[in-house]
Amino acid sequence: MQNRSRLLAVTCSLALPLLAASCGSSTPDPDKPPATKLDAAAFVKQQTELLKPLRTSANLGWWNASITGTKEAFAASRKATNAMNAYLANPKRFATVKALRATKVSDPLLRRQLDVLYMQMLGKQVDPKLLKQVTALESEVEQMFNTYRGMINGKPATQSEVEKVLSKSTNSKELQAAWEAQKGVGAKVASKVVELAKLRNKVAKALGFRDFYALRLAEGEVDETELMNLFDELDRLTRKPFMAAKADVDQRLAKRLGIKVEALMPWHYQNPFFQSPPDVFKTGLEPLFAKQDTVKVSKQFFDGVGLEVDAIIKRSDLFEKKGKSPHAFATNIDGEGDVRVLCNIVPNLQWVKTTVHELGHAVYEQYSDPKLPYLLRGATHAITTEGLAMMLDRPVGDPRWAQALGLLDAAAAGKSAAEAKAYLAFAPLQFSRWTQVMLRFEKGLYSNPDQDLNALWWNLVEKYQGLKRPPGRNAPDYASKIHIVVAPVYYHSYMLGDLFAAQVHEAIAKSLGKPAADVVYVGEPKVGTFLKEKLFAPGARYSWSELTKRITGKALSAEAFARRFTP
Repeated sequence: MQNRSRLLAVTCSLALPLLAASCGSSTPDPDKPPATKLDAAAFVKQQTELLKPLRTSANLGWWNASITGTKEAFAASRKATNAMNAYLANPKRFATVKALRATKVSDPLLRRQLDVLYMQMLGKQVDPKLLKQVTALESEVEQMFNTYRGMINGKPATQSEVEKVLSKSTNSKELQAAWEAQKGVGAKVASKVVELAKLRNKVAKALGFRDFYALRLAEGEVDETELMNLFDELDRLTRKPFMAAKADVDQRLAKRLGIKVEALMPWHYQNPFFQSPPDVFKTGLEPLFAKQDTVKVSKQFFDGVGLEVDAIIKRSDLFEKKGKSPHAFATNIDGEGDVRVLCNIVPNLQWVKTTVHELGHAVYEQYSDPKLPYLLRGATHAITTEGLAMMLDRPVGDPRWAQALGLLDAAAAGKSAAEAKAYLAFAPLQFSRWTQVMLRFEKGLYSNPDQDLNALWWNLVEKYQGLKRPPGRNAPDYASKIHIVVAPVYYHSYMLGDLFAAQVHEAIAKSLGKPAADVVYVGEPKVGTFLKEKLFAPGARYSWSELTKRITGKALSAEAFARRFTP
């Protein structure tokens, strides 16, 4: 399972909205409502022409800030975002969109474009000064994350160095120091995170929403009641299987560390947030992938399923450097094929998974039908693109995947099979419990930013992840999670994406005429064909819920996930 402490972001309405500024052209006034219903097409065409070059500038600004970390780059990115907000906040333009949506638009593509514009503009219909405050604070805190280096033994440590200590050391004091080094950023940004939550709530309430949480779900076409019911169902389906699997993991981990199970603390689990499994499953894959060329292996995999990534790789920034964002994401710069990936690759299994994951996002954007209207190119929602990326990265932890790529012989793969099966079952269950924490914490954060957030965080961690709160600890550990700042109310999309992936995986297996448990994708060009036709080509012409039904024949549920990962 991918290390979710790395930022996974795509250029969609929930991550980096479209940028536009004043038009300054001789075209008809975009703020003037259309005279007839027939003007809807002309209006959308005009908005597309305005948005297209400006969106490219915004995305490039964000990209440059992420790969350099300089004040100048972040200032340029803020300027572009402010221009975007000024455009999207225009009340007359928004009134035109609302008026057109209220008419009977028979063309489904035109109707969908209006829906996309509406959702992107909705959250901006407030005081421009307030939006600028939000943007400035978001950018300030993101820069603090990007440039923060925790101290280990009196020396600054990169994220990869922190993770190396957490994964390799068996000394409890060293592990605690590394864990606290990662958490240290929380104390630096916590007050700003709370301030940001309050500012976001002001935006939401000005638009008539209960809070920012409710606004974000509405922007993403997610029904809050259905979402909470689905997560409650997921909790019921996974609680006992997860706790049973975690008990086995605890035994393995305690043995590795030479301590009693009762002595296990959060820093012993090899991940700052207990998002991915500790290295207690002896699959033999970690030493194998430490010797591999991560980019070459990832490319080989995508080539085998008929999805070309050469051009994406050439445009990408894949290795660590000073000032660069320590996370990972994919972005579509211009909607015309300039798709890029940011990674910080070091040779190990985790970065193979991460690279495959991010390239999964990238191919979704790359293979979206270029004949679609500009506003409908790319993933329809975070749920579908996260689902696709997780579906592709999951088999990386299966020795059959390495064997199919020629990296492992049959005997070695067979020897690792039992441990790999245990790992592959635990990882998604573990991640489902982690997403419960994020979903419910952010709901609580925006419901009442002034409550004891430290206590809320640890209460949820204990309940859903089964970790012990460090005795006497009262620190803003929640604020060390970058997603709360840069991708707010987004984490549920990862889990819904995983549910989506489980359903799509079953559909792919059926199309191949194979049991779902036997499909690892390698060397299956029909997989690429299925994805191109069923998932990529439609772009954003359908809502995520409608697309789910079209691909899998049923609404999204936790059933396929439970079939695959619970006894």
